[in-house]
Amino acid sequence: MKTLATIALSLVAIVASLVLVLSAVCAFNGGLLGSSDRSSWVFCAIIAFAIVVAAMTAISRLNRRS
Repeated sequence: MKTLATIALSLVAIVASLVLVLSAVCAFNGGLLGSSDRSSWVFCAIIAFAIVVAAMTAISRLNRRS
């Protein structure tokens, strides 16, 4: 069961990392349509980063137990 949880959390972290990268690119380039409102992309990147950190913390705590 620990292995399945590790795999699931890893997949969540990978997807959140992709969202983080895409949000950062959109924030630096001004969005998908070239708009000047970058705050929503920055907010999305911060949330994605928090999800990645939470998933990695959960994986480390899960695998620390024997």
